[in-house]
Amino acid sequence: MKGPSVSGRRQIKLWGTVSLVAAALVGVAVWLMWPSSEPVVSLPARVCDEALPTGAPAALLPRTGKDYYESVVGSVEFNAPHDPAEPSPACNFSGGGRHITVEHDRHFNDKSLAIRAADEAKEAVAEEAQLPGRAPLSLGRSYGYAWKHGAVLLLNCRDEGEEGVIKVNVYDWKKFASEDSDAKAFGELAADTLRMATKSVYRCDHRSALPGGPPRLGRPREG
Repeated sequence: MKGPSVSGRRQIKLWGTVSLVAAALVGVAVWLMWPSSEPVVSLPARVCDEALPTGAPAALLPRTGKDYYESVVGSVEFNAPHDPAEPSPACNFSGGGRHITVEHDRHFNDKSLAIRAADEAKEAVAEEAQLPGRAPLSLGRSYGYAWKHGAVLLLNCRDEGEEGVIKVNVYDWKKFASEDSDAKAFGELAADTLRMATKSVYRCDHRSALPGGPPRLGRPREG
């Protein structure tokens, strides 16, 4: 009894290949449609006591993983004025395994008491901005730097005759391994925080007014 012809064997091999490809495609389709084992991270409309928009936090947090959680440490809400003698509030939020802290504070110089906190804050930021990976960051008259794990902005602020500098610092806890640079999103989070702080918390005069839109981000420094 003769076996399949050469042409027949080719057809059998062809159909076998087609069947394997079809099975693989079905498997991929099922995998794509299969629900993720981790829940989607759902953010509120605004974060940090509803003081900040959610755009930058959504870009920084993973899409899936542990649920969103936030806490504000301090005696007042994150966007409320407070006694200068009291520490400023800090907002901590997390989701998908990443933890981020948002801080704002005001520093003063007082010649009579030999206090130069504002100058020291400026000197520290200028030194930190020279480190490898830091990119220049600015919004209006504010300036600072951003990198893949955080951002800092400084702004001179005059309030009822007192001169000072507002410092905004946003950063992750560095336990989260970020392969991509998040400098842009951290810069936007710092800009949103600074705008809020100048209007609602420290009430800086018109000379400290900040423009809308994203901040300007330069090229990161090479190591």
